Amino acid sequence: MRAFVLLLLVAAPFAALAQPGTMPAPPPPPPPVGSPDTAPVGAPTRGRDAYALAVQQLAAGQTAEATALLERLAADDPASLPVALTLQQAYERAGRTDDALRLVETRLGGETPAGLAERGAVLLRANRPDDATAAFERALALGPADEGTLRAVSDALSTSRRYAEAAAVLERGREALGQPDAFRFERAALYAEAQDYGRAADLYLDALAERPEATAGVRARLRRMLPGTGAPEALRAAVDRAQTRDPLNRAYRELASFLALERGDFDAALDGIRALDRLDREDGQSLLAFAQAAEAAGALDAARRALDEILTRHPDGPVAPDALVARAGLLERQSRAAAERAPDPTPLADAARADLTAFRERSPGHLAAPQAALTLARLTRDVYLDYPASEALLAEAADGPNTDVAAEARLDLGDIAVRAGRLDEARERFGAVDETLGTGRLAEQARFELALLDFYEGYVFSALARVEAIDENTAADATNDAIALRATLNENAEEPGSADSTNASLKAYAAASLLVRQGRDARALAALDSLGAAVADGPLADEILFLSARAQRRLGRPADAVATLDRLAEETPLSFFCDRALVVQADIAEHDLADRPAAMARLATLLDRYPGSLFAPDARERLRALRAAS
Repeated sequence: MRAFVLLLLVAAPFAALAQPGTMPAPPPPPPPVGSPDTAPVGAPTRGRDAYALAVQQLAAGQTAEATALLERLAADDPASLPVALTLQQAYERAGRTDDALRLVETRLGGETPAGLAERGAVLLRANRPDDATAAFERALALGPADEGTLRAVSDALSTSRRYAEAAAVLERGREALGQPDAFRFERAALYAEAQDYGRAADLYLDALAERPEATAGVRARLRRMLPGTGAPEALRAAVDRAQTRDPLNRAYRELASFLALERGDFDAALDGIRALDRLDREDGQSLLAFAQAAEAAGALDAARRALDEILTRHPDGPVAPDALVARAGLLERQSRAAAERAPDPTPLADAARADLTAFRERSPGHLAAPQAALTLARLTRDVYLDYPASEALLAEAADGPNTDVAAEARLDLGDIAVRAGRLDEARERFGAVDETLGTGRLAEQARFELALLDFYEGYVFSALARVEAIDENTAADATNDAIALRATLNENAEEPGSADSTNASLKAYAAASLLVRQGRDARALAALDSLGAAVADGPLADEILFLSARAQRRLGRPADAVATLDRLAEETPLSFFCDRALVVQADIAEHDLADRPAAMARLATLLDRYPGSLFAPDARERLRALRAAS
């Protein structure tokens, strides 16, 4: 049974919507003008070089010179279409409308549908709308029921951005042809351009009643309309009308759920997916796809409800093992965001561990087994602080067939070595990943870890050289972290001969950073407090406050962490860490303090103050999900 795959929301090729006799490509516009370089002395006056020169002159605003040269070329070769089109462009640019019309008549004929349509387009560009309308009407009178004529006039209007008038021509044409469904998709596209979103959607949805296989193409077109003013409401109303006419139409239900997902109404989207799952007697495929899409959009509660539905309705179905791993991954993510840590209560981590254990017992040979081992290893390391058990699970994941999972497991083995104080072993593990992969996100992570090891051990300039060599692909977490470390090093590293040429303060901060990574938060906080008092007004002040807040949160003092980050914003308002501080404060408000309004306020502040922040896209998604859940 066909599953509704909400993940595939990218625009598919729209050829599936083509009908016999659909609109051909419009006539090519005048050739694009080229380089604005001016012509040298003794330039050519004949042939291809002369034409290229004319194009350059037109681009440089030398319209008179270009026109004279193009007229000579047209006299030499009257049949040359590029020359004729470019000369027409030059005439129009110079305001010589009658000369442009003469060219159109010579090329296309004076009283032909194509000639009159092009004449109308020239007159529109010359701001002579009444004359243009007369030309279009003459063209239509020659072929009121001729598809080529109708399309020629509609194309001429649409290229002049007269979309509603272009659609009206096709409406007249379908009536003259006696074919109510003629030009359906062309009309829909024109109404969309005219911002008549409801009428456009009605046409697309009417087509789906006959051709449900076109759902992906229609979804792509609706998605293009969504940013338009009033479009979400108009599209929703159109889908509601369609569902009222045909409540059992699967394509309409899919589109209703898609629109709900796009506007952030995850509850409504999930209700639609549940209905699809029941109506088509699926085994949870659509629910799983929805859960993945919802999690990617930050709607974790909706994603979890969808996964719960799968495991309740289809516990032995084909997607149940995938649902268990997906739910465990989601719970692990929520546990991480909530900073759960034993011996304090860890309900999210406990639920994730139970799912992973059940999966490993039921499906030991499943393709997701390495990912399950990796997720369980991270829970065991980060929440339960059982490094030996975590290392055993990571070794299992590292030996699996999934190369990405294996590389992540090897990186995590290096991380455990850092936490355990085995820095030489960690350096070997990170170096091996870098050497094996060479490029990509995980290789960049390995390089960043090597830079951190240099930093922890006091090799300041070696660490700086490493982070400066990391590719600035800001989509990668390692790169973002490398940018932060580079900012710290550039602002605080002292060259030999300076007042602090030993970089004692920076090395003390690095040592405290290592303590935080190793989970020795109380000792780290004491060291940071002492260092902060010593360099109160120095460039390290913001880094010290940011790291102190992390230690405070892990020590079970979330309110103190929020206050410390407020100090960071107040005392160092130009700090590189200000936007990051707002992200952390939003996390604390949502997960530690159960204060969603405060979390939304922090995210809104981030988007207002730092719209270009690397964290803005994720913050926007999180804010949308929080508002939908409120």
